Amino acid sequence: MTNLWDPQQNILVGVRFLKYLDSYWKGSVRDSTERMKFVLASYNVGLSHVIDAQKLSRKYGRKINAWDDNVEYFLIKKSNPKYYRDAVVAAGYCRCDGPVWYVKKVLQRYEEYKIHIAA
Repeated sequence: MTNLWDPQQNILVGVRFLKYLDSYWKGSVRDSTERMKFVLASYNVGLSHVIDAQKLSRKYGRKINAWDDNVEYFLIKKSNPKYYRDAVVAAGYCRCDGPVWYVKKVLQRYEEYKIHIAA
């Protein structure tokens, strides 16, 4: 990689990173549809913040391999000192409502594209 401003190189790096994230989450999130939410959030906000949210989910008795109302819930909570200062959290503060919105919007757009392609 020599020039991230080159569209071809930029896309190649992005695809490689998405593959890496998918491979990372494959170990703990077996369902591919659910895993995509973890991949998209990690791509947007960083892997460490999503891992923190997963650790908080475990600590507070929620599912660690489910996104909606589980890991997603604690990702949003990472803007609250009670959660971002928790001993299980490594990456600290995050205003993560944006990444949660990003996941929803990307998946919504994907569903729209599927409809248009099928037509």
